Amino acid sequence: MTGPASAAAQELAARIVTLPTRSDCEVRTAVEQALAHNLVLRLSYTDAAGHESDRVVEPAGLLTADGRWYLIAWCRTRRAGRGFRLDRIAAAAPTSEQAQPHNLTELLLGSAAVGAVRPTALTSLRPPPRESD
Repeated sequence: MTGPASAAAQELAARIVTLPTRSDCEVRTAVEQALAHNLVLRLSYTDAAGHESDRVVEPAGLLTADGRWYLIAWCRTRRAGRGFRLDRIAAAAPTSEQAQPHNLTELLLGSAAVGAVRPTALTSLRPPPRESD
C-alpha cells in the first residue's frame, strides 16, 4: 500500500491501543513479523475445546470479530485455511522460510467469516478538500 491509502492506514493504526500481557506482546510481535515478511510461523495453539497442538502455518492476514483478533492462515497440519484466535496462541515464532502466498478471501470461504470485508474507513480518514475562499 502506498500513497494516501498508506498514510491513512498509518494514521488509523496510530489511533489503536492495547494493554497486552507479556506473552500477548510476544505472540503479536511474532505474528506481525511473519505477516510483514511473509514468513512461515510455528504456533503452540489451544483450541476452543482446550486441546493443545503445535502448528506450522502460512499467514495470510488478520481478522477482527466480536472484539477478538484472529490470524487467518494456511495450516500445513490440516492442509486447509484456518483461523487462530490470537489470545489462544501460547507461543509463536517466525521461521526463516518464505510462506506461499494465500488469498485471504479464499481462505475465509466456507468459514463463519465468509462475509468479512476490508475496512472502507481508510479512504475517508483524509479531511475533505477545503473550499476556496
